[in-house]
Amino acid sequence: MSIVRYPSTKPFPFSDAVQVNGFVFLSGHVAMSPEGEPLYGSVTQQTRHIMHAIRETLARAHTTLNHIVKVQVWLSSMEHFSEFNVAYSAFFPEGFPARSVVTSHLAFDLDVEIEVQAVV
Repeated sequence: MSIVRYPSTKPFPFSDAVQVNGFVFLSGHVAMSPEGEPLYGSVTQQTRHIMHAIRETLARAHTTLNHIVKVQVWLSSMEHFSEFNVAYSAFFPEGFPARSVVTSHLAFDLDVEIEVQAVV
């Protein structure tokens, strides 16, 4: 069994993704600059930034958004649920992966965190 780690592009001690047995497991993504600074903005702006970052991370592992099978979402409040859904939906025109959404106090007081699992 081969495990491939894709080191974080941010200054933190984790891998952006780990690939094993045909699956890619991504770490939670938040809206963050390449230097690791939080990017505050609307839920729509944060979601779009995160989904573009996820797309880039998946590309490093030679897969795409269309190969995502499971998504875990954390929102700072369920008041953001509708706005999040509109922004998120735009990234899955061919159908949605399985998904869970919970609320939590998020790192850096951001409003959205997304973690995905995909197939290669």
